[in-house]
Amino acid sequence: MNVLFVCHDNCALSLMAESILTSVGAARFHAFSAGALRKAPVDAYVLDFLAQHHMPVAGLWSKTLDNFRSPAAPRMDFIITLCDAAASEQFSEWPGEPFIAHWNVKTDARGADSDEALRDNFWTLMRRIKIFTSLPHGKLNRRLLERRALTLQASHL
Repeated sequence: MNVLFVCHDNCALSLMAESILTSVGAARFHAFSAGALRKAPVDAYVLDFLAQHHMPVAGLWSKTLDNFRSPAAPRMDFIITLCDAAASEQFSEWPGEPFIAHWNVKTDARGADSDEALRDNFWTLMRRIKIFTSLPHGKLNRRLLERRALTLQASHL
């Protein structure tokens, strides 16, 4: 199953989610990430942080949603937005009719670039992605994952 994580600019938060899902759910999921509003350079500090936590960083690069709208792009089963800017994007006519969920990963007054905020965002994403991928292997299907995604959206873990 293909999962696209979307944040504002695809330089940190959605890249972290892509890396985490690649690590945690590699046997069953293919992770992708994109920026909803613009493409920004990958935050080197985020890549270093991920590498220090033994997360895959090879192949992480900044992309826009246009990279995934073309006919040659992989068909998405899930699109998970990670911030309000991404949630405001129109996905209703997305190819393949993927399930859409919103996991607002909030940054606080410390700012998105602080060590504490980066660490908090990483562990928030790690918890949510582990829950999302935790269904037993033989029972993995889209409907169960959709319910799991909605539960995570409502719970604000």
